[in-house]
Amino acid sequence: MTEKVKKIFFLAGEQSGDLHGALVIKQLKRIFPEVAVSGVGGSMMKEAGMECIYSCDDLAVIGFIEVIKNIRRLMRIEKGIAEWLKKERPEMVVLIDYPGFNKRIAKIAKKLGIHVLYYICPQVWAWHSSRVKEYTEIISESIVVFPFEVDIWRKAGGKVNYFGHPLIGVAKPEKTKSEFLSGLEITKTPVISLMPGSRKQEIGYILPELLKTAKLILNEFADAQFILPLASAIDDSLINEYLIDSSLPIKVVRGQTYDAVAASDLCIVASGTATLETAIIGTPMIVVYRVNWLTSFLSRYLIEAEHIGLPNVIAGKRIIPEFIRDRFEAQLIAKEAVDILKDKNRQKSMHESLNAVREKLGNPGAGERVAQYIAAKMRELK
Repeated sequence: MTEKVKKIFFLAGEQSGDLHGALVIKQLKRIFPEVAVSGVGGSMMKEAGMECIYSCDDLAVIGFIEVIKNIRRLMRIEKGIAEWLKKERPEMVVLIDYPGFNKRIAKIAKKLGIHVLYYICPQVWAWHSSRVKEYTEIISESIVVFPFEVDIWRKAGGKVNYFGHPLIGVAKPEKTKSEFLSGLEITKTPVISLMPGSRKQEIGYILPELLKTAKLILNEFADAQFILPLASAIDDSLINEYLIDSSLPIKVVRGQTYDAVAASDLCIVASGTATLETAIIGTPMIVVYRVNWLTSFLSRYLIEAEHIGLPNVIAGKRIIPEFIRDRFEAQLIAKEAVDILKDKNRQKSMHESLNAVREKLGNPGAGERVAQYIAAKMRELK
């Protein structure tokens, strides 16, 4: 008899998850070519060899209000995934970050007797440490990407593995600074990258204030040049409405984020994966974030973590400035940016601190090591 084709289902609900999923799927298809890979993701996971049944763009909503507004669509997708799992019965479901929605899918998969692996575990320890236990009860095992998370998940009774961070060896420029800037016809300094996030809602909440910040920086640095690296999911029409009346010296680039970060003297970055990518490359940064008023208000009482920026979390101290909630104001951010750009010693200290963060994240090749682990586990599962 022909051996049954083994199936695996991946679920990434946003752009950063799409990247991490793609890195694993590409290696998994090489190591275990006969496995059938399906799931929810974006263009990168699809290109890596996954059959997409839904796009992660359909799931990329942030904040309590936005979830309520999109609840019918989210419930429809959840129902579709549940029906697919019942019909196809994959040996494994791999959930990537995106905690709220993935928690619901984990419960569905567990009831169906499917092995559930959580990769890049949700940072529930930042909200309330007791929530980690909730996840260990509905998943089979986890793979974390920060070394300090191992004890957190193990103490909660979960089976956990750590193979290093997948962005090590991946978050790096393809061009030299001079090549990249020459291609954009940028000849003046300082160069500042504005990074408002990869989701449409983040653009709306964050980009306008970053553009105001840029104008204020120009008052101190008349030759300052700005770069706006964008995710592929962000449509030009969304950006143009903010740039149409702007006289800023700003260049919009796509697919060149790492080059832009490496070529910049400073990055102003929306909290999330991009802060870690910037830290790995080693460019001084300021972390910013804004969400709707309700989410912002509730987060004051729900978040336990002292820091929101991942480099600060990993360092265990404030090594880069953060401007969130009511401190997310152009005047405050611009003042901090100018102080950093004028202070060479502060820039040097930030470089050193970011290098120390990078050293804590392991060696290159984490994506391949994760794929090897998943392939071995898939062969064990009946």
